[in-house]
Amino acid sequence: MRVFALVAALFSSTVGPVMAGPMPVLPDLPPLPTTYVSVGTDGLYAGILAGYSSNGPGGAALGIVVGNTVRASDLLIGVEGLALVSNGDAEIEAGVRIGLPLTDALSVFGNAGLGHSTATGAFASIGISTDFLLTSDVALRLDYRYGHDLSGDPANHRILGGLVRAF
Repeated sequence: MRVFALVAALFSSTVGPVMAGPMPVLPDLPPLPTTYVSVGTDGLYAGILAGYSSNGPGGAALGIVVGNTVRASDLLIGVEGLALVSNGDAEIEAGVRIGLPLTDALSVFGNAGLGHSTATGAFASIGISTDFLLTSDVALRLDYRYGHDLSGDPANHRILGGLVRAF
């Protein structure tokens, strides 16, 4: 016990107490958001697209798109379905979209999907699209998709544009 007291006395006389200065005043932090407001094509949406499709006989195309997009940090992740008619050929496709909002009004997406065409059968598609907000719930969409026919027929290219409305 005497050794412990001797060591304690030795350290207390050489090291001494350390004095800290006063604590700085920290600024007030802004409050965290308590609600999330969906803007643009976040959430459920539907729209009409028109353009060109090289599938089957090729030519003018008209389609309906429906889907749902959610924000996950800085990404936009969604699922969607597309029904398209082009010169008597009908296509239906289901796919996923992953995107980045570049500005408050412009988002860019990568697309991948599987579908079926009455002209060529099953196909897989990849592509890119952009959504540009015209109002808080209406966006102008431009879309390019490359469709690889799974039966060996020639590839399909689609260029579509139209309006998409969020609900």
